[in-house]
Amino acid sequence: MDQKQLKSLVVLGYNFALHILRNLIPRKRRNQAEVFKGYFKSDWIGAFTPEEQELIFNLEACTVCGLCNQVCLPAFLDGKFLGPEHLVSCAGRSQPEYIFDLDNFYHCTLCGKCEEVCPEEVKISQLALLMRRWIERVNPERFWEIFPQVRDNLERFENPFGKPRESSSDKPEPGAKILFTGCYEQVFGEPGRWQELLKSWGIETARADGLCCGGILEELGVNRFDSGMEKLLAFKPAEIITTCPHCYSALKKKVSEQVPVRFILELAEGGASELAGKRVLYFKPCLLRDFPELEEKALKLLEGLKAELVEYPKEEQGDCCGAGGGIIFYEQDFAHQLAEKKVQQAKKAGAEIILTECTLCQNLLSAPAKEQGLKVERLSRVLIRQGGKE
Repeated sequence: MDQKQLKSLVVLGYNFALHILRNLIPRKRRNQAEVFKGYFKSDWIGAFTPEEQELIFNLEACTVCGLCNQVCLPAFLDGKFLGPEHLVSCAGRSQPEYIFDLDNFYHCTLCGKCEEVCPEEVKISQLALLMRRWIERVNPERFWEIFPQVRDNLERFENPFGKPRESSSDKPEPGAKILFTGCYEQVFGEPGRWQELLKSWGIETARADGLCCGGILEELGVNRFDSGMEKLLAFKPAEIITTCPHCYSALKKKVSEQVPVRFILELAEGGASELAGKRVLYFKPCLLRDFPELEEKALKLLEGLKAELVEYPKEEQGDCCGAGGGIIFYEQDFAHQLAEKKVQQAKKAGAEIILTECTLCQNLLSAPAKEQGLKVERLSRVLIRQGGKE
């Protein structure tokens, strides 16, 4: 055996012994994948989850045909927003660069209208939402500089809108049906009236006030704001009834496997109508588009109103009122511009009354509707009032 062979055997024996010692001596094990990702932390680059990888691969199907831009109302109204086609292009950039495309990411309402016309079924609105999450993930300090009022409200009131007008002092008992009106209704509406209305339908509920489901925050791109859901489930409710489409969408995704979740419209019933002969347009909330059974229920109830139902032309259907996608936090003037455009289109369609089933839609559309001589109401409240119960 020559010197080189002997040296090789010594090195091999040393490494083998070291390997045995490492397995015998107790030591803290580290996730090597996380260690590897940590090398890039200073560059604000993070790893993709399997769901994110699927969306990223999905964008490769885009042929840049431009059909999505042709149906996008925000792109038509605002020169800052280059449209859904540009969003798909942005997705190919590195994560730290997304911060430079804020106007494109946050002028998207996430309505999904672009996806309906995409021949390749590219999930454009989901990509926009994903890129917002990356902005918050890789550079949280810069993200919250964009939404300082939201951050302040979360710290002070645990919701993005501000101080609630009223709060129920009764703590829900285990097994109770809980009315979850959502933080917007608690700040700008009258959650107590919803409880009274449900009682008039023979449904006894307990209110869970002061909680945020995180739905609106997720539209901004906030990653995992689940403290409100944890507190809600701690009440061990038999059923959760909500009056907000944003909350309904979030609750169905997060807790529907643990507790039944129902939207207020599911409980409504038709009857004699105060709107007989009126020209009525139903404004569909964006967040209910994934629940066709609710749209069918709304249409059946509208038939019972004995009103003359008018619709937007096909190319004007499916747009957001301006409250979706967090635009009301990013640029309120643009949100009001979108609402004004939808009211103008409603009047052109011949509507006298706009019915919707979202308080955000109702409030945002009301000001321009008043200027145009139109009324905006929630469908569920009309159904209640026509029965003489409000």
